[in-house]
Amino acid sequence: MRFSKGGVVLGAVDGVYFIKPVGLGNIVEVKAFIGYSSRSTMDVGVVARALNFRSGVSSTIAVAHMAFVAVDSEGRPRTLPHSIRPSSEEYEIYELSEQYHQRRLEAISSRESSSMDIKPYAPDTRLRMLSSHMVVPADTTHGIIMFGGRLLHMLDEMAAGLASKYCSGVVVTGSVDSMLFYHPVRVGMLIDIELAINHVGDSSAEVAAKVIVENPFSGVRRHATTAYFTMIHLGKNGEPSMMPAYTPATEDERRRYVEAAERYARRREKIREALKQATLYEKLG
Repeated sequence: MRFSKGGVVLGAVDGVYFIKPVGLGNIVEVKAFIGYSSRSTMDVGVVARALNFRSGVSSTIAVAHMAFVAVDSEGRPRTLPHSIRPSSEEYEIYELSEQYHQRRLEAISSRESSSMDIKPYAPDTRLRMLSSHMVVPADTTHGIIMFGGRLLHMLDEMAAGLASKYCSGVVVTGSVDSMLFYHPVRVGMLIDIELAINHVGDSSAEVAAKVIVENPFSGVRRHATTAYFTMIHLGKNGEPSMMPAYTPATEDERRRYVEAAERYARRREKIREALKQATLYEKLG
C-alpha cells in the first residue's frame, strides 16, 4: 500500500515455506521487500528470522513470495505511480522477482477457464472437510474485496484441523504451495471451502483446499482459488512424528495421491529457490 499509494489486494502466493519452528518466547523479525513491479502488480518477498534468547542464535524460520495488485475504490486494477529501479546491490533480487512474475503470467493465462471449474474437489474421499462463510466488511482491508491474508488464515486453520483429526495429534504448517486467485471474493458473497487429504508421508500430509465463491443474489458460482498445504505432525518433544499410514482406496484418491507426490518433488526445488531468496534479502540488511 505504501509503495502503490492506495489500496491493494493479494493476487497470488508463489509459496510460503516454514524452515524451522518458532519456540514460545522467541523474538520474530519480519522483513518485506518489493523486488519487481509491472503496470499494476508488485512482487513482494518476505523473510522471517527468530532470535532464541537462551542460545543467542538467530536463524531464518520462514520465506515467502507473493504478488499484490494495486486497485481503485471499485476494486479494479489501477496503474502504479512509479516502478522499481534496482540498484546494483538489488539487481539479483530484481531478476529473481521478475522470474516469479513471468512464471505467474503463464499460470494465469487460463484464469477465465479455471474460474469456471466449480465441481467438488474430492466428493468421494474419506478424508474431507467442508465449511461455508459469508464475506463481511471485517474480512476486508477496504470494505470491497476479501483480504487474501484473511482467507489464507481460514484455510490454514481448516487444513490444520483436518490433518490433526487424521493423525490424532498436533500439527504445524510446513509450506503453502503456489496459490492463484481466479475470481475476486467480494463483500456479501458466500464462500464454500472444501478440504481433502491428498497424500501422507512419514511425518507430513498434503491437504488441498478449494474455494468456490457464490453471488447469493444471482446464484452464479466461480472457482476463487485452490491451495495446497503441507502439514507436519509433531510429537510431545516438538519434533516431527510419524503419521498414520494411508493407502488410497478409490480411483480418485489414487489420482490425487500421484499428483501430490509430483508436487512434493517440485516443492523441494522451490524451497531451495526460497532459501536463495532469503540469502539475497539478508545481504540488504
